[in-house]
Amino acid sequence: MTRRIALVSLLATLLVSQALLAEGLAPPPGYKADKKIKRLFAAKCASCHGDDGRGKTELGREMGIADMTRAEYWQNLTLEVSRQEVLDGLKRTVKGKEQEMKPFKGRLTPEQVDALNLYAASLRK
Repeated sequence: MTRRIALVSLLATLLVSQALLAEGLAPPPGYKADKKIKRLFAAKCASCHGDDGRGKTELGREMGIADMTRAEYWQNLTLEVSRQEVLDGLKRTVKGKEQEMKPFKGRLTPEQVDALNLYAASLRK
């Protein structure tokens, strides 16, 4: 039974990934993240981006992390770019602040990254 649930979850993630690739980073109507993805976001992303995606954490403020709930954050961000940034990490300077995200390649699967991106996109107001 557990194997069947995992397979269905994987297939759903793959379908969502394909939809996101076709339409950009936006959750489908009625999207609701499951508890597992919320826990993964809390464990891997929230220390900088915050539980609510606003970046109002100590690290987020220090690095000038942008607010994921604002439309500007998503304006030019594609799934492919976001996926690569998460997997490969990034290092840049924005408004005089050093931003660095360690790579998650080998620590997260591409399917997990896509699910996290979908969840993050759902935080947009």
